[in-house]
Amino acid sequence: MQAFLEGLRARLFKVGVHVVDIKPGFVATPMTAGLPLPGPLVATPEKVAKDIVRGVERNKDVVYTPWFWRGIMLIIRNVPRFLFKRASL
Repeated sequence: MQAFLEGLRARLFKVGVHVVDIKPGFVATPMTAGLPLPGPLVATPEKVAKDIVRGVERNKDVVYTPWFWRGIMLIIRNVPRFLFKRASL
């Protein structure tokens, strides 16, 4: 998805269309109610919406919401695949 959005962003930039890649963490919704999610990592829909609007207003290419998911995903992306496959996440 990331590669697709980067290509789309590059292609549409010339015609004034800005493509934003939204990367939410866990969001407290009826769909996630009852799931054993780690409380501190769960955001409200209002917080996620606020972060998305702020990112769009600031012309961000990528919006992680809440902000700390950027660091979490950086760590996950750098874990070797063989270790990631063995992890029980």
